Amino acid sequence: MRILLAAFALAAAVAMPAIAQQKPTAAQAAQQERMKTCNADASHRKLKGAARQDYMSACLAGKADPNTMMKVCNEQASQDKLTSDARKTFMSSCLKKSG
Repeated sequence: MRILLAAFALAAAVAMPAIAQQKPTAAQAAQQERMKTCNADASHRKLKGAARQDYMSACLAGKADPNTMMKVCNEQASQDKLTSDARKTFMSSCLKKSG
């Protein structure tokens, strides 16, 4: 029994590094790249909280269209309690920023 257990432990120790070193599939690599791009754009736009979550969801799904951006920027302006000219300036800046 000990020999069997030791053989299993040795096989697992040899197999684990091989599994960890597998290259991601093309789809996984594309998703990782999209995640990096969306995250960088959300940071560039200085989005926080729910606005950032909404943006990341839309961006990762490939749906970061003008309507989505209006919602996200408006949500962020509300979170930041911006009013009047400060809100207009923020909205203009947020909507113009590109990835």
